[in-house]
Amino acid sequence: MGKKVIKLTEIDIENIVKKVISEQSESDKCTGTNEVNSPFIKIIEIRYTDKNGKFGTGGDIPTIVKFHLRAYFPTAGSSDEAYQDALSQLKQLVEDELSSKQLNDKYNLVLVRVNNVIGSASNYLNGPLQPTHRGGKPINSSILSSEPYVNLPKEGDRNWDKNKGYADSRWENMVSYINNNGKSLGFGIGKDLKAPKETEFRITDTGGCTDEKRDSNKYKGPGQYVIVNGLIRLEKEVDPEIELLKDCAKGLKIIVGFFKEPETVDGIEIPKNTFEPNKGHSCDYATFTVYCNGVPVGISNMNNGTGRLDKKDPTMLIGIKGQKNVLYRAPKNGDKVMGNGKRSGRPGFGDTVYSVISVSEDKLDRIFEKSENGKINMSIRGTNGSATRNGGKVHGEAPMVCAYITEEGKTERVYGPQEPFGSGRQSLNIPVTEKASIGSFDPCEPIEVVIK
Repeated sequence: MGKKVIKLTEIDIENIVKKVISEQSESDKCTGTNEVNSPFIKIIEIRYTDKNGKFGTGGDIPTIVKFHLRAYFPTAGSSDEAYQDALSQLKQLVEDELSSKQLNDKYNLVLVRVNNVIGSASNYLNGPLQPTHRGGKPINSSILSSEPYVNLPKEGDRNWDKNKGYADSRWENMVSYINNNGKSLGFGIGKDLKAPKETEFRITDTGGCTDEKRDSNKYKGPGQYVIVNGLIRLEKEVDPEIELLKDCAKGLKIIVGFFKEPETVDGIEIPKNTFEPNKGHSCDYATFTVYCNGVPVGISNMNNGTGRLDKKDPTMLIGIKGQKNVLYRAPKNGDKVMGNGKRSGRPGFGDTVYSVISVSEDKLDRIFEKSENGKINMSIRGTNGSATRNGGKVHGEAPMVCAYITEEGKTERVYGPQEPFGSGRQSLNIPVTEKASIGSFDPCEPIEVVIK
């Protein structure tokens, strides 16, 4: 019988060579028994703000964490465990640092910026591959052109390109892991997170072996890793009960003003003020910043005297314009009865004047962070720069206050309308530097439903 001749193509020969190299590397060189490295995490800096959110003021509110993270991956199996271990360690380091400063509040960590990323894979996938780096440094092209690297698969080879893809995607996989699993770990992704400005991929020389089987004496550093440098924003964890209160308070509005006559606002009947009921009330020293649990939510300018009407004194006009969340009702009808029984004859003098302040959800977050009893405590203080009298005091005896929730076509009162200082017959001159309480309420306990 004649011998059968089998002709091998170049591809056949290439595959045989790869197989031989692979088998040789696995049997002869790749005999290590290495464990996957533990993550390495470093807190570079924690930046603090003051209560107004300003940096560099010596504040004690932890806000931004600058970090360095290095996570290592197994050759086979899921990389989720690597991300979990690294992120858990990062959170623990942050908590330990804050605890050392007697700051014991719990925070969620929100990834807001990735400055630079290095993603690496070992130089093995179905056989040895030509590396790009060794010991964290690029390998010179002249070295790659000689043994033992010259004949190894390189860029353009299916396995090499696949390993490059693994290296390139490591940081994106971390972001995906946080999106899918971060809540249980106290992590989140910022809405405006962008791709890092600098990214680098590496095929790290591990001797043509997997990390676990490499000769760790010769190839000390593993090849399967990601390095991430970035910024995390700290957001104080909110108690579930507080979350419920916030949900109840969505659509919160607060009326602060003087009502010469009864008036309907957003379907709510507001009675007239009892202050000087026979004469009315006029004042140009009643510009107040309104606070909820110490958080400023808007300015109510209740000025309705000649200074406000003539618009000559800017200190009497503060809060009238420029507040997007405040609906201002200016004095326009009116004319006050004077002490001598005569009328002023000035349109707007002594007339109804009030502000409707809408409280945003961002403000509600801050308000309930400072709630001690689940309630919203309202207060007023003379607005900085506004007109004062009697040695730096403001005229606060006359406000009518009402708080209510408007959502999905429904209006619910949660406070008032009422005069927190009674009839006001005894003048309440408030120093501009001091706050005066105007009532408190539970947003989840409406007084009644008002049908429009």
